[in-house]
Amino acid sequence: MMKRVSIIPLGCPKNDVDSELIAGSFKQAGYGIEWDSMSCDTVVINTCGFIKDAIDESLDTIMQAVRAKQEGRVKRIVVAGCLSQRFGDKLAKQIKEVDLFTGTGRPGDIPSLIGQGRRGASLVSRPSVSYPEAIARYPYGDAHSVYVKIADGCSNRCSYCVIPFIKGGLRSRKTEDVVSEAKALVDRGAVELNIVAQDTLNFGTDRGGSELIGLLSSLEKVRGLRWIRLNYLYPSHITDGLLDFIGGSEKVVEYFDVPIQHISDRILRLMNRTTSSRDIKDTVDRIWKRIKDPFLRTTVITGFPGETEEDFRELMAFFGTHPFHRIGVFPYSREEPAPASRLKDQVPQHTITERLNRMNDLAGGIMLEASSDFVDRTYESLIEGQDPSDQTTTLARPWFLAPEIDGYVLIHGRPAGGKGQFADVRITDAIGVDLVGELV
Repeated sequence: MMKRVSIIPLGCPKNDVDSELIAGSFKQAGYGIEWDSMSCDTVVINTCGFIKDAIDESLDTIMQAVRAKQEGRVKRIVVAGCLSQRFGDKLAKQIKEVDLFTGTGRPGDIPSLIGQGRRGASLVSRPSVSYPEAIARYPYGDAHSVYVKIADGCSNRCSYCVIPFIKGGLRSRKTEDVVSEAKALVDRGAVELNIVAQDTLNFGTDRGGSELIGLLSSLEKVRGLRWIRLNYLYPSHITDGLLDFIGGSEKVVEYFDVPIQHISDRILRLMNRTTSSRDIKDTVDRIWKRIKDPFLRTTVITGFPGETEEDFRELMAFFGTHPFHRIGVFPYSREEPAPASRLKDQVPQHTITERLNRMNDLAGGIMLEASSDFVDRTYESLIEGQDPSDQTTTLARPWFLAPEIDGYVLIHGRPAGGKGQFADVRITDAIGVDLVGELV
């Protein structure tokens, strides 16, 4: 009987790609693949360990697997990914039911590591490979919209971030390898590529200079591909050349995911960001000036150490003068060994939460107003299938709504084409981040 493995992805889209690589390595080793199951020969939990909430989710999932093993539904438990990279040795001593802890550096090696039979081991190596190119990804989500990871690691040193400690420095893939994978994904049904990395715009700088525009030029030539979306655009790396390229591209959508994190110069310095308040404002102004009808998304952190009420009010005021369509708000999470964890003037948790709520209230109003601007316009939209909670409603996305995070267009009825096809949709209403539409 064929051995079966269940892969449980947690965390960000980059982790989803790694989970597909883990699944692909098991497929090559002769296993049958399941997803998100706790009844299998082997369960591999690909964890997130970035901030406290993600750590808690990972630990909860591990304990669910432990209970499944105790009940006889699971034979082996493997804990992979970021949590193992941060705490693998410690966790191996505390959770004896786990058969193997392995980090972020060797997603393709897990089947062979299991074969070594080193029960309870923590085999966490320093990440050094950008991508296991010899492994074909085994699909987790829908085929029509996929993530493509073009690099791993990060050489920025934002003081609040543990990613460099977990993932190591920036390691870019080769352009030809990314394009080859993109072609394979399109052959499998992909019409939308969502480009991800820890620092997307620095692609290739570990080899001497940015190679992103060259990569995008090559991806544009892939037949059958309709949309290319860039994610995680560090504001100081957005050049006029990149803006002009996107503005003239037929496939790279005018979507700008620009995490600013804050606007106070004092807080930006404490965060060790390479942008000043003026830089961020100039970047946002340049996007609006050089791109016709761009879609802007950002993220901010409330309660960073040393943040005063004046700093926070400056952040809120910024959004009154510089428009964004989507704003993600996150509370500061104190994570060792990130340098910010050792800063004085840590903000009390109740203040962090209070500012989080105020910022969310402001962001909610801004996002509703921005969504209202799309009403009475018609957009070619990608059909995502039926709403799980209401089978009479179809979910769709125009180019400016990224999967999973930006909302959907809700359409009454079913278009002829079905999931993964395109249809013209007229927007009739806005309800929060979601839009309401009708087929044209």
